[in-house]
Amino acid sequence: MKTQLPLGLRGSLLAAALALSACADRQAGTPLESRSGSTVTGTATFSEDGDQVTLTVDVTGASPGAHGAHIHEVGDCSAADASSAGPHWNPFTKVHGAPDAEHHLGDLGNIQISQDGKGTLKLSKAEWTLGDGANTDVVGKALVIHATADDLMTDPAGNSGARQACGVITKQ
Repeated sequence: MKTQLPLGLRGSLLAAALALSACADRQAGTPLESRSGSTVTGTATFSEDGDQVTLTVDVTGASPGAHGAHIHEVGDCSAADASSAGPHWNPFTKVHGAPDAEHHLGDLGNIQISQDGKGTLKLSKAEWTLGDGANTDVVGKALVIHATADDLMTDPAGNSGARQACGVITKQ
């Protein structure tokens, strides 16, 4: 014997399922895996809220101080030194810089690491998109944490050293 839900309840359940599905479409992220012989690992999560996409990066196992963080053009972290991730993501052919000045769309600035080897970077941009296939879409790119501070001016990579952690950004 089948029990049918009242039409109003079926509509409410369908609306709730669609809302949850829409929320799931608005996130992307990646685990960050060690590269170049480092112990740096972490996670990067992108979430969309209105016209802003917010990135939160959590890192462990890094040396204290500032470390450059960038989105790189190629979603490939297979090389031992993460060179397979290619150059910084720069769809608008800008010069390298700080996130609050002229910069590559993949320039994230520096993540500050405390004495316990942990750090968090949070950054929002209206220019980023998630999963739409546009040239501003972060999905399919790689997020890289570097060994040293980004000087926020030297083109093309800010003299930020070896690539210590890398992860391919995927839609969640």
